[in-house]
Amino acid sequence: FRTFQNRSVQLYAFSHKYSEYTLNAICEALLNDSKIEFEGDISDLPIQKLAEYCLKDADLTLRLTTFNDNLLMKLLVVICRIGRLPLDDISRFGVNQWIRGILYYEHRRRGALIPRRSELQEKGTASTTAIIKEKKYRGGLVVEPILGIHFNVVVVDFASLYPSIIKVHNLSYETVNCPHISCKSDPKQHIPETTHWICKEKRGITSLLIGSLRDLRVNYYKHLSRDKTLSHEERQLYGVVSQAIKVILNAAYGVMGAEIFPLYCLPVADATAAIGRSTTARTIEKCKQIGIEVIYGDTDSLFLKNPSNKRVDEIAAWARSVLGVDLEIDKQYRYVVFSDLKKNYLGVLADGTVDVKGLTGKKSHTPPFIRKAFYSILDILSKVNSENDFESAKQKIKTIIQQNARNLEQRKIPLEELSFNVMINKSPDKYGKATGTSWAMSLDGKDTKTGIYKGLPQHIKAAKLLVEIGRDLKAGDIVSYVKTITVDGVKPVELARPEEVDTQKYVDAMEATFDQLLSSLNFNFKSLLGKPRQSSLDDLFWDN
Repeated sequence: FRTFQNRSVQLYAFSHKYSEYTLNAICEALLNDSKIEFEGDISDLPIQKLAEYCLKDADLTLRLTTFNDNLLMKLLVVICRIGRLPLDDISRFGVNQWIRGILYYEHRRRGALIPRRSELQEKGTASTTAIIKEKKYRGGLVVEPILGIHFNVVVVDFASLYPSIIKVHNLSYETVNCPHISCKSDPKQHIPETTHWICKEKRGITSLLIGSLRDLRVNYYKHLSRDKTLSHEERQLYGVVSQAIKVILNAAYGVMGAEIFPLYCLPVADATAAIGRSTTARTIEKCKQIGIEVIYGDTDSLFLKNPSNKRVDEIAAWARSVLGVDLEIDKQYRYVVFSDLKKNYLGVLADGTVDVKGLTGKKSHTPPFIRKAFYSILDILSKVNSENDFESAKQKIKTIIQQNARNLEQRKIPLEELSFNVMINKSPDKYGKATGTSWAMSLDGKDTKTGIYKGLPQHIKAAKLLVEIGRDLKAGDIVSYVKTITVDGVKPVELARPEEVDTQKYVDAMEATFDQLLSSLNFNFKSLLGKPRQSSLDDLFWDN
């Protein structure tokens, strides 16, 4: 079960279908089934109900390993073979250990020495400055989106961008900043935007292995998984192999810049990211030259507005011949709406499917009443086919937001609909100490003295309040709470009363969720609610 908590498996094998690591959340996402629900404590269940509950849990766990023709087990077996590790280690360890297994095995097969950490540190550090706080080097290129609605948008994706770069540019711990004077003095071997250079004398072991896996997936298994001349079982098997290789490939670049990785070499990660930015920038420039408008770009994908098939084929052929990377059509949107935040957009595919990226209304911890309103808005947007439809949809969206705000102010929304549902990562008793006491009503209706906790996340405050009235909570449990005007500013749903709800906090939550969409629709949240919009400094001091 721990395999599902592996971020690479979650993202690349299961396409981020689940966002919480509880058995219930994963089963709902992958099996469309869930655990048996009950009120109170599990120790109070009758023996028959307890047996049914445990049997259901066991059945769900087994089905996670057998669903979709034993997908998970086949995936793990393939990774075992690639990573040269036993199944138990693959299921327990992170992807960095899988890649370590691949590289260590190849070192030993060749009779090569595995370098010490101190030897790798002699390669130097990153020569670029990270834009994101706590990162050690600058990441991928993100192009600012052109706000508003855009019809007929084609998304092209660099197939396995970073693995392709590692292969084509010979990136490995022993080839980056090599000791050869001829390599260092050759301008062609220098990485753009950095002080690094690449060896031209020898082939790097990382480049060789990752490049080989990349070629196997792109040129062989990926095509076989879609070959209609093969049986369904054969296509599915090749699909599993392709997915397993994809999981490893997409993590190969990242582990080089992670200190936990035994072959950690920051210049390799820095050089890979720099070449990635250069690849994206050069492709954008080529698009402009042949008349394609790029309206957004995010690391390894570009959004092209209304391009012809001929132009898309032309840019793909250029990328393959000049840059050594494959550019493929990933999605075709009927229209896309961009907010003013990076990595936040909404797209509607040709069949009406709504694709949401980064918008908080999609997050699992968003209060249900906000999430329902959010998806009602998505349903309206999915029916838009023209500019006129879009204007009509905007008015319907305006009505939904105003009605929900009124219901909130009038306290007509049930507490369950106001709840934030957040998973705790460790037992509540491992967080902080009480700074005072207050009185609360317990589950049996009696007044109970509870602690006041400051400096803790809100879901932990709520969890501690539940523990103090006898609730047993452990890591992985979901805590449901509402924001209140009480001392702690939060209460578990079962302890809160409607009159304690802090309605302003929920108005703020609505604004945080919908403002991302509304900015693309040329709306302002406060203006929709009849509240004054804050003036900018330009409005205050300059005449327009």
